[in-house]
Amino acid sequence: MKHLSYGIVLVLLIFSCDRNQIKVKGKISDCTSKGVSFDEVDIYQIRPLDSVRVRRSGKFSFRDKIKYPKFYQLRFDNDKTIQLLIEPGEKVNVTADFANMQNTLQISGSEGSVLMNEIVDTLTIAIGRLDSVSNLYENTTDPEMQKNLILEYERIMNDHRRFTINFILNNTRSLASFRALYQQYHDNLFVLNKLKDLQFYKIVTDSLVKKYPRVKQVILLKKNTQKMLSEFYTQRLLSMAQKGDYGVPDISLPDAKGDTVNLKSFKGKYILLNFWATWNNASADYNPKLKDIYNKYHKKGFEIYQVSLDKSYDDWMRLIRFDELNWINVIDTTGQYSRAAAIYNIQTLPANYLIDKDFTTIISKNMLPAELDIKLSELLK
Repeated sequence: MKHLSYGIVLVLLIFSCDRNQIKVKGKISDCTSKGVSFDEVDIYQIRPLDSVRVRRSGKFSFRDKIKYPKFYQLRFDNDKTIQLLIEPGEKVNVTADFANMQNTLQISGSEGSVLMNEIVDTLTIAIGRLDSVSNLYENTTDPEMQKNLILEYERIMNDHRRFTINFILNNTRSLASFRALYQQYHDNLFVLNKLKDLQFYKIVTDSLVKKYPRVKQVILLKKNTQKMLSEFYTQRLLSMAQKGDYGVPDISLPDAKGDTVNLKSFKGKYILLNFWATWNNASADYNPKLKDIYNKYHKKGFEIYQVSLDKSYDDWMRLIRFDELNWINVIDTTGQYSRAAAIYNIQTLPANYLIDKDFTTIISKNMLPAELDIKLSELLK
């Protein structure tokens, strides 16, 4: 019986190893490169993994073991590269003519690698066309021709942008879309550079997080997307607040007595709009420090309007009484679905906004107690 158990374990181990192993075989005709390197393309660096001499027949091969999909490249002399996106267990075959690699490249056994090279090749062509138009523009002084060249430059960029969007929407579950999102024509000029392009980052992030939650590129994408969305909503909110026609968005929520209290009703005072929850440890640490500041500045024209995102009314009541939180306490028992939290783009707890006494300006966001103390001492001299 023991022998049978060992046999089962051995079979499972062999199967697991085979499932995680990847193989890359290539044949590059008329190859003048002395060797080829196999590199992992990490987030911030390229890590050489292996290198071999290319045989006279142009053949070469590499192996690796991976648990999750990874980005790789085959690197030849003269900086020629072939980009790969390989899933665990895939056996990839690559063929090309060395002198005309871009137009003769054929990849099988890896759908991700095929998609990667579609993105890379299309971007390379677009950059070539843009460079050509730029050269023509620099070498002419004819105003009419310059005008037409500018229009042509914009057309090329718009065409490639449309291609990219179509590619992303058709391949949201492929890591090749990660590569598509971060395309650049040159440093600091991204293909997707419009404000509304944030939606494509969100679409790809939501899809890839479900499929590849542990892949480093997906973890980075999620972090970057959340940061960009947070900055966008904050800027929109600040912009709204700076327009006197609208002022700061109002909030109307029930207090401990069940009476509705409006945030705007404290206009004329500096207001700290603070979001928290009893179950959030960071909030619990923040409140005692906030009490000292409240006692110091309340009589000088400072108020705290604190919004609890607790779902339990009893837990909230118990804590504000126990901790003697004497400022304006209101609650939104919809928790994570709170409309007020959505309006103010609350991503983490605690979170706060310091609102000017005219109720049209947000002075600052997410101030630490020490920062708040210094700011209030300046405002309430």
